[in-house]
Amino acid sequence: MKNILKIAALTVTFAQLGCVSALLGQAATPPTPAPAAANPSTPRIQFSEVSFNFEKVQTTDHPQHDFIFTNTGNSVLEIVDVRPGCGCTTAGTWDRQVQPGKTGKIPLQFNPANFSGPISKGATVTCNDPAQGSVYLQFQATVWRPIDVQPQYVYFLPVEEELTNDTKVVRIVSNLEEPVTLEAPVSSTPVFQTELKTVRPGKEFELHVTYAGPVSNASPQGSITIKTSSTNAPSVSLTASVMPQPALVAMPQQIQLPAAPLPADYHYAETIRNNSRTPLQLSEPKVNVEGVTVDLQEIEPGKNFRLNLGFSPVFVAKPGQLMELAVKTSNPKYPMLKVPITQAAPPAVPGAPGFPGIGPK
Repeated sequence: MKNILKIAALTVTFAQLGCVSALLGQAATPPTPAPAAANPSTPRIQFSEVSFNFEKVQTTDHPQHDFIFTNTGNSVLEIVDVRPGCGCTTAGTWDRQVQPGKTGKIPLQFNPANFSGPISKGATVTCNDPAQGSVYLQFQATVWRPIDVQPQYVYFLPVEEELTNDTKVVRIVSNLEEPVTLEAPVSSTPVFQTELKTVRPGKEFELHVTYAGPVSNASPQGSITIKTSSTNAPSVSLTASVMPQPALVAMPQQIQLPAAPLPADYHYAETIRNNSRTPLQLSEPKVNVEGVTVDLQEIEPGKNFRLNLGFSPVFVAKPGQLMELAVKTSNPKYPMLKVPITQAAPPAVPGAPGFPGIGPK
């Protein structure tokens, strides 16, 4: 029994010594160094802010703000372009190349002359930062006018060859503390009739602008001016325009087919819209070439129609052939409405006559 206990004790001791040796052996083996992290030479753009609020500005102001950026990369940062979103925003001379760790600026100026109330504008910055090639800089402002006119442009969209008597309402509001009075409106052209109404004495008014009479293809335009009692805004003005609309509109105005061969069961939808007050009737739709069927659908009675064209899989436009969709209408000015049809040329085949690089030498 004693011998058995001695043997067991020796076994445990040798096992413990083996574990220690293994641990010592592991500690003695130097660890494999990790591969060095890649450190590419790249620029990095970082703006201190990408949005700025000018707050309250007047129409005569020209506020400007410098957007500051830093090159946090390790190579030269290049500002390739600064493109404003509209003509009211102008980009000044910006820093085109910025060394690592250095800062640059992009000045943006705003012209609020044609705006009123809250607005938001900006510009897109393009640079050579591979992680952020473009950045949108945005600014806000509240444009204050002594006397606000909304809208500043009124548009009349009458239908040609019809009588019209349309009136647009323009709202005029004074933002001044003292009451203001307005004189009678003066129009630069007699086609626009005006009437000024008081909503709140000294503060709010309505200008009614009317365009009446027969509609021709002419597009008259004029300005309407109102003198005021305010020295801050001695007068206010707006522009009125007439844009005659055709009685019938085909959408699209030209049918464009893909190159042959056409996909199986190929269809094309053409829409006819009636802008006239007189209900429209369409009849006898057809295409002047073989292999095409036309189905007429009335989507909205007397107003909107759809012409569904079905093409045979073997349909191919002949060179020089004039193709068109035609449909009879009840409109006396457009007794026959026609829509031209074209087909894209097939792609050139290598080795065929006319293929680029192929020909007599």
